[in-house]
Amino acid sequence: MKKICLLIVAFCLVLLTGCAPQNDASQSSGSSGAYAVVTDDRGTVVTLAQKPQRVVVLSTSLLNFAAAVDGDLAGRATVKAEDASLPEKYQHVPDVGPVYNVSLEKVLACQPDLVIASADHHEKLAAQLEESHIPVLVLKTKTYDDVKRNLEVIGKVYGKEEAAKAKEDELDQAVHAVTDAVPAQGKRVAILHVTPSSVSAELPSSIAGDMADLLHLKNIAADAAGDGQTTRIPYSMESLVQADPDVIFLTSMGSSDKIEKRIREDIQGNPAWAALTAVKAGQVYVLPEKYFLLNPGLDYPKAVAYMARLVYPESAHE
Repeated sequence: MKKICLLIVAFCLVLLTGCAPQNDASQSSGSSGAYAVVTDDRGTVVTLAQKPQRVVVLSTSLLNFAAAVDGDLAGRATVKAEDASLPEKYQHVPDVGPVYNVSLEKVLACQPDLVIASADHHEKLAAQLEESHIPVLVLKTKTYDDVKRNLEVIGKVYGKEEAAKAKEDELDQAVHAVTDAVPAQGKRVAILHVTPSSVSAELPSSIAGDMADLLHLKNIAADAAGDGQTTRIPYSMESLVQADPDVIFLTSMGSSDKIEKRIREDIQGNPAWAALTAVKAGQVYVLPEKYFLLNPGLDYPKAVAYMARLVYPESAHE
């Protein structure tokens, strides 16, 4: 009877162990025998049976995370955007095409055992790779929280968790040095995204919107944030006039001549523009693409400091 009771207790312990909840972030999985189990930003659980040896990164925004932990690559996206830079370590790594038009053939030629892709651009490509039994981690890179999570995930991929944590602590210290030095009650700002064909307002979920939030700035479009997934909403001069922000930021991607023409026609050409507080105070700024349209990644502290200097020029932010 005693032996039967012991067997029952042992069986119950096995069941309880099997039902223990897993962290939804990346984690090592010694119990399953796998090298690591990672939940990506699709909510997909990706099991890495062994430590990846041939990693391909499809997004320029994610390259620096791999470089931060000294990770090797078998392939990487083209770096073409103005002001974007390619880490020296990856200068001679095979190119698989630009982030918006990655070549499946070139990716497969790299013989990857893991592909790290962008949630914004590679959903279809990820499915094609998975059909070929190639593990794919799909990550989003918008906010500072995304930056820190991606650093953690890639640290797990390369078995460099301590290096990733050290870099994360370094980033936090640098960002807080800026955000702790600005007023807790910040100015009211509008962030307008300008293309040759349209003007829209950026939400707190955008890259520039997240940085404004870190600096305690009040984004006049914040109330329209919705589900947190949308990063921009249609621009309205009427709404802008009603909100009358203290500062206006402009972001853009594309031909500078066409962008300037769009600004003249749709913004500066409107008589209401000249009456805005930000315009009269000379606090209208064009934000550089490398920090505010491409996620700055490990340069997040520099980007936050850049915005802080524009809003509070009386303070020095390095």
